Amino acid sequence: MTSSRLKKAVEDAILAPTYDSKRYVDEYLKPHMKRFTQTVALLQKIARPEMRVIDVASYGSLMPALKDILGLVDITLTEPRQPNKAASEDSTLPNARYGHKYQFHIDRFDIGGSFPHRDSTFDIVLFTEVLEHLAVDPVHTLAEINRITKPGGWLLLSTPNCASAKSIAKILRGSNPNIYPFYTKQPLRDRHNREYVPWEVKELLRSCGYHVNLLKTVDVYDEGQQANFKFFLIKKALWLASFLSLGSIKAEDRGDTILALGKKTSAITDRYPAFLYV
Repeated sequence: MTSSRLKKAVEDAILAPTYDSKRYVDEYLKPHMKRFTQTVALLQKIARPEMRVIDVASYGSLMPALKDILGLVDITLTEPRQPNKAASEDSTLPNARYGHKYQFHIDRFDIGGSFPHRDSTFDIVLFTEVLEHLAVDPVHTLAEINRITKPGGWLLLSTPNCASAKSIAKILRGSNPNIYPFYTKQPLRDRHNREYVPWEVKELLRSCGYHVNLLKTVDVYDEGQQANFKFFLIKKALWLASFLSLGSIKAEDRGDTILALGKKTSAITDRYPAFLYV
């Protein structure tokens, strides 16, 4: 499938269901569509219909595309515990465009604690746009992800890139380089507690028992900066700096989002990686 056809297929799939909140569609799903497409493109390399998949703590936004495009059937979603909802249940999401219902399983628990799944349960774990929200002990969460992943299974992770060209542009303007450092008036979990750079993600996955098959950065959020001439000059300057520094400054690592695909080769090997813990 060509990139333009895949983009259209992902958009059609994700916008097909009936959602309770129009705000969720307009302010989350549509702005993240490029990231969804990149994620599905990576999954196309590894996913087979018989695989068991868990999407950890990301609202299940990819689920319609996993079913419609990749043909995956056995999908588990997770979300935090909620007072008047079951800890574990089967559920459906109506498809307004085509009439059928998306079926999935949902588990509700705190990903900072123990996961309610047996060892070696899932072929693929999706951990997209969640790592940066972990406030206390990220390796504990990744150790649990490792535990529930089958030997030879996959972890697909995405997280904002704190060393992106956009962040560098913010620094040059005297602004905070973090992507989402804001506190909220309500007790929400959406604040970014720790943002990462590409080499940190690679080391984190290696420490947690994964061979990194692919790690790249891409620009997926168009906030008008792509057409901004100053931003264009910054990106060109980074490529020049990469050339002059013989690659020690890596211009290709300046996309706003880090995407990594790791294959489980062992249990975690370093519980407290030095770059992350003191």
